[in-house]
Amino acid sequence: MMRRLLATAARFSLATLLLASSGVAYCEEEAFSKWAAAHALPLATVEPGDDFSDLLPLKSVVGTARVVALGEPMHGAHEPVAFRNRLFRFLVEQMGFTAIALETGFTESSSVDSFVGGGPGEAQSVLPKGLARYSENRELIQWMRDYNAAAGHQRIRYYGFDLSFGGRVGGPRSALDYALAYLSGADAADADNIRSSLGDALPSPDDGKMGMLSQPALAVLDGTIPKIAKAMAKNRRALIAHSSVEEYGWALHNLEVARQLAKCFHLTTPQSFRDIQYSAPVMNCRDHAMAENVGWIVKNEGPKGRVLLFGHDGHIMNVKEESNRMAKVRDKPFAMGFHLRRAFGKRLLIIAISSASTSGGLPTPHPAVDGIDDALARVGMPRMFLDLRMARQDPAALAWLSRKHPMMGETNSLITPSTAADAFVYVDRLTPAIQSADKATSHSERP
Repeated sequence: MMRRLLATAARFSLATLLLASSGVAYCEEEAFSKWAAAHALPLATVEPGDDFSDLLPLKSVVGTARVVALGEPMHGAHEPVAFRNRLFRFLVEQMGFTAIALETGFTESSSVDSFVGGGPGEAQSVLPKGLARYSENRELIQWMRDYNAAAGHQRIRYYGFDLSFGGRVGGPRSALDYALAYLSGADAADADNIRSSLGDALPSPDDGKMGMLSQPALAVLDGTIPKIAKAMAKNRRALIAHSSVEEYGWALHNLEVARQLAKCFHLTTPQSFRDIQYSAPVMNCRDHAMAENVGWIVKNEGPKGRVLLFGHDGHIMNVKEESNRMAKVRDKPFAMGFHLRRAFGKRLLIIAISSASTSGGLPTPHPAVDGIDDALARVGMPRMFLDLRMARQDPAALAWLSRKHPMMGETNSLITPSTAADAFVYVDRLTPAIQSADKATSHSERP
């Protein structure tokens, strides 16, 4: 009888505890929703244009940050890339930002930067294939080119902060070919000798598949990088005279990207493509490399340089990936934003984009209890900007932001909003990005 009474009491206590816990969580979410409704800035539109009146309050939000990192919840949606274009124009024209860096390969970004600086080609042809699919990307670099063509202001720059071709097998050869082509400007014989020694050991730059490099290929890659570096150092003065200090720096950093690729490919095993715990070290390697590339970009922009980054929320936020697929992984990978926060501190502003629904064939969000996107949806604004740092003055709202919540995206990660991001942009519905060949739907016709 006593055992039954104790068991009943234990069950009653547990049920009471769970009810109390859920009640506290509900009260915290209600407090957050009320706080958000009082402090959110409504956004008139995500579409680029000349009217920045609704964005003017962001001047105090951005403040003196040298890096603004803007994330998208999924690739291929229109609203995040349209807002990226609008925000970049605002940051350039109103706050003196000098560059944008996208989640695309560092090596292939050189031709785009040349184009926006007035170089040859057309917007559609200079963009990497993945970016060229969408009109919003073409519009971004065409606006940059037009802006640079006008007199009276500093040139703005374009960069990619990812590994060459996103870490695909053709990336190492692409990075080495760039450096060798540059070396040819002062020492064609040495460049040809190194190129000949490469032979066919590495996959072609046109090889866009995800995969592994063989051990012989890795050995050739490891051996070739220092050869090119030595030849560039020997010819440094002649190379700079032939080009410029900055072009020398771009070529030299391509060698660093080749080193990053080699490091990540050394971690890639056959199990990496079957078991997430073996791919986690590769993911960690890539995000760390991207953060290093951002550091180089900011340094290259000089002491007055200011950069807008744009990539997936999962990269730009200050998080370790915690999702269902990572449940059994002991050492969870750190996102690029984690490394950037430690490098830039308060000089970094992280803005994650959130949405509660999709249409037009985009992936449908999985239902998530106590999710960030639904909490933002309940605020009742179709488009808004919310500075999370202001919640420090509201203990109840801060309590909700300081707990882990699921957030929409391909990985449905759990994040702690108060540390993962500084601000959210919320858009009620995501629609597909505009295909470059799609002439039927203009911005003004989009919902």
